[in-house]
Amino acid sequence: MLRLLIVSVLALILASCSPAPAAMPAATDTPEPTATPAPTPTPSATAAETRDASPSRRSVWDTQVSPGEALGQCAGSAPLPVYGLVQITPFEDGLEWRNQEPQPYRMKRVAPGVYRFAGPSAINDGVVTMTVTFWGENSLSMVREFTPNAAPGCTYRHEYTGEFKWFR
Repeated sequence: MLRLLIVSVLALILASCSPAPAAMPAATDTPEPTATPAPTPTPSATAAETRDASPSRRSVWDTQVSPGEALGQCAGSAPLPVYGLVQITPFEDGLEWRNQEPQPYRMKRVAPGVYRFAGPSAINDGVVTMTVTFWGENSLSMVREFTPNAAPGCTYRHEYTGEFKWFR
């Protein structure tokens, strides 16, 4: 759903930047039908799937986080997770996400430019799932879902955006 929203926004931006359409060409005769059907076009992949924009070396990113939402049987609103500067270190099969929590998260590559972690939180107070997507050399997004041990029927969901700052 997030991809669809991003693609829609990009399409609107590109449409508003395009020059006015040229005059419509004159109608041409319709070609005679053939016995062989035309090949069915394959759906095109998103930019993140076709071009891996993941950092190739250790880098620092500035992240912002949404207010979040509480899903399921939750006692209160979503607590604000850690955000701000994040150090990202690539590895052969994934990357390390190091924020201000006591332990970094080791994410596995699941697609070109897409990485995921699912397991205990850095302070072992619940289960966290984080999926980060690199949309270009300077931008990323991440969805973080946290289910506390104390409330297994509750999930707190936050969306992040991130901007590249520097290499380390």
